[in-house]
Amino acid sequence: MTLSKHIIYELKHVCLLVLGLLIMSASVALAKIATLGTSPISSVPNVLSMLVPLTIGQTTILFMILIILLEWVVLRKDFGWMNLIQLLPSILFGAMIDWFVNQFSFLQPSVYWEQMGLTLISVVLLATGVFFEVNSRTLMMAGEGIAAALAFRFKKPFGTIKVRVDISMVIAAVILSLVFAHGLIGVREGTVISALLTGRIVDWFEEHLTKFTKWVQN
Repeated sequence: MTLSKHIIYELKHVCLLVLGLLIMSASVALAKIATLGTSPISSVPNVLSMLVPLTIGQTTILFMILIILLEWVVLRKDFGWMNLIQLLPSILFGAMIDWFVNQFSFLQPSVYWEQMGLTLISVVLLATGVFFEVNSRTLMMAGEGIAAALAFRFKKPFGTIKVRVDISMVIAAVILSLVFAHGLIGVREGTVISALLTGRIVDWFEEHLTKFTKWVQN
């Protein structure tokens, strides 16, 4: 591969990562506005944003930093700069969530079917963003990073650990809301729908967009 082709190849993958992050941040913003619950990875930041005077984007960045620290605890001597650099897309992700929340502020769903409609749109957007992120083959987001770290440390399949990590995050969000809000906030049926459908939609994309994935890999 010539230098120019290598530069184009790398640029293409970075652009896919950024596009994926933008789409995922728009997804979280829509889910926030719908108020039926966000995806598992955003459930803790969503609950925290209701408990402290910070935006969901700010709590997302803080939560991602915490997850990266957990990666260091898990990996220790195997923790490298590729783990640390996850902070960069995490900051962009959090900042863009707040930007999209402001941009979508005109959306004010007042009845349940409108809330559910926004939730379903957010799930499709999330799956689309994840599809681009995965196919960028560049950096992992911290949510996937901690799952990869645990899978490496305990010699378990990544998919199995990722499901457990998502469940753990939802449980943590539920505990936070029950302890500090004395009720269930920020985690609702939208969280369950996102957990059940996002992976399936990503799989559908992978199956039906093979020409795109081949183009990315070349």
